[in-house]
Amino acid sequence: MLQLYIFIFAFVVIAVLLARRAFLLSRTEKRDFKEQVAARVEKNRKIEQAEGTLRFKEEYIKEKEGKKYDLVRYKDEMRRADMAIARSQFAEAKKYLIQAMAMTDDEFPVGLKLARIYLESGDLKRAETMYRKLLEENTENHEIYENLGRILLKRKAYKEAIQAYVRAVELDDKDDQKFLALGKLYHLMMRYSVAAECFKRAAELKPREVNYLFLLADSCAEDDDYENALFTYERILTIEPYNERAKMSSQDVRLKIKEQESLFNR
Repeated sequence: MLQLYIFIFAFVVIAVLLARRAFLLSRTEKRDFKEQVAARVEKNRKIEQAEGTLRFKEEYIKEKEGKKYDLVRYKDEMRRADMAIARSQFAEAKKYLIQAMAMTDDEFPVGLKLARIYLESGDLKRAETMYRKLLEENTENHEIYENLGRILLKRKAYKEAIQAYVRAVELDDKDDQKFLALGKLYHLMMRYSVAAECFKRAAELKPREVNYLFLLADSCAEDDDYENALFTYERILTIEPYNERAKMSSQDVRLKIKEQESLFNR
């Protein structure tokens, strides 16, 4: 009787093992089948996508070839856009610019204006996207770098903003506003000596701009460069002899210089 029980138990165990093996094989086969189907579907999708892109390009080329360039209408749309921008009617300006873009192969000038509208209307995300796209077409346009710097500054991406403004002043070193913006960024990052150099360049372009001179003098003072700070405050007083702020600041700097001299002489 015991042998019978042992035989039945062994038979059950073997049956269970065979059933489990069959189940695992079936599950593996199903998984492999699903992966094959998924791979085939993905391959077909890529083929269809490539064919669709090719058809789109061919249709686009045909459309471009068949499209007549209406210079008069293009200029009219751009003129209307400029007038709308002057009145801060950005929605209207965008409409005219988009229409103008559809009439020309040279989309760069239109793109510049459109990006500026996004910037001025506060749509920083679209403005940044547009400017970065424009950079792919023209890496030597100082206006793009300047406005990209403005966007990055508003986003508080200060290091990236500095890089953009540095490139802007490399391309256009005759614009005091670019040096002013770059100087303020360096001052914000507490790099006072570099900020002072930027404000100095701005002041060289506009020698009688007192605000630039104050920024230069203050940056020198922050950098403990009291001699140049005093020189600059006195220069302000030659332009505006009754400027109280310059008088008080120059007195404070003289005291700092005396303190330095006394420490040095000890």
